[in-house]
Amino acid sequence: MSLSITRELVLAQARTLARSGRHGEAVELLEDLQEEPSVTVLDLLARIHAQQGDLDRADQCWAEAERLAPGGAEIAAGRRRIAAMRPAARRRRLGKGLLATCTVLVTGAVLVLLVDIRLETAGLRMSQQPAALPTGQEVAAPPTVVTISPPEKPDVLARMRLDVPGIRVRRSPGEISIVFKEALFSQGTELTRRGQAVLDGLGRRLRPYANEIDVAVVGHTDRDALLPGGEYVSNTDLGLARATYVREILRTTSRIPTTRFALSSLGGVMPPYRDDARNRTVTLRISGAAG
Repeated sequence: MSLSITRELVLAQARTLARSGRHGEAVELLEDLQEEPSVTVLDLLARIHAQQGDLDRADQCWAEAERLAPGGAEIAAGRRRIAAMRPAARRRRLGKGLLATCTVLVTGAVLVLLVDIRLETAGLRMSQQPAALPTGQEVAAPPTVVTISPPEKPDVLARMRLDVPGIRVRRSPGEISIVFKEALFSQGTELTRRGQAVLDGLGRRLRPYANEIDVAVVGHTDRDALLPGGEYVSNTDLGLARATYVREILRTTSRIPTTRFALSSLGGVMPPYRDDARNRTVTLRISGAAG
């Protein structure tokens, strides 16, 4: 298996671990790739450190990514968020100290006031009786306050319209699965003309939701074993290459950030179709962005 494909597999596994909350394991995998640092690895590391609350390490990773690829909009936005969060964190720490001090002072003042109020109330009971209401007069009930909550924003998956010729869409809670009706590839990673058109159309449909979704791309092959000496050593290797190829097409047409894609390969295992020809393809799983 080529080095680049191995790196893609490690990245995909690290993203899966991070999304399930296993940040430490994800960081260990990514640090193994740091001998040859890349913007993708550094960006994912920065996001994990930020989720863990380690703002300094997150900013360091984004700063290194910015040095490797100046002008990246997402990296610059990440560093701006870190800069905005730092004074807020200091204010929260200061606020906690002031709150604790004020709580002690206010508690003492409240106790004194309670004693005065109780003494004054006892004296009033001795000297005054409440005035009786005239017969037949009713006390008006306080007005009812009705709070109208703003309508909730529909879930991104519910808002998505994917009426693209050449695909089958299945919706389930938290996920949209997409299967292509015809094979995307004629052989290897050579797209058919129809496959290119379907992917372009799907990418345009996904573009309005580019910053709200994650996309998992799963590569498939037919069941025939590959001949020795070819470009790919196994069907798993070929499936991952197809997933990578489709990711690049969708990334370009939909403008979904690279970090929101996860790649994997099933090779000839669990194919979407019974006939081998249509299994020269990929399947997609779309979910709401993990934050």
